[in-house]
Amino acid sequence: MGFLSTALKKEYEIMKTKIIRRKHTYWHQLAKAMLQFGFKPTVVGHIIKDVFPETEINGRHVGAYKRRLIKDDELIVPDKPTMNRNEASQLAQGLVSTEDMFIYQCVVGSAKRSLKCFEFKFKAEDHDILEDVNKWITDIQ
Repeated sequence: MGFLSTALKKEYEIMKTKIIRRKHTYWHQLAKAMLQFGFKPTVVGHIIKDVFPETEINGRHVGAYKRRLIKDDELIVPDKPTMNRNEASQLAQGLVSTEDMFIYQCVVGSAKRSLKCFEFKFKAEDHDILEDVNKWITDIQ
């Protein structure tokens, strides 16, 4: 029984030190900053909408991110907000990095471009190249 318990203990130690990979999206840095200023997740969601108007992020997403930050000991939340919402919205515009804004524009634009892509493929398939070849042959004769 000693060998089995030793093997299980080693396996448990391996599992305990497993690396946890966390997803980081374009709005996480801004949300973390606003949460550190003491805003509630719903207000942070509105501020994110001010900066990224076509995003689908809302207070529920921010609340889940806040729980993750607290669980990972990355966030200390003050009791009251340290500034009002308008000041925070103006500050948020300056906190967004160019990389995050680029990623946001790619995310928002991808849906629009994919529809154009299908439209282009559909139009390209409409035109038959054999008709062009037949017309060219008849024009030569």
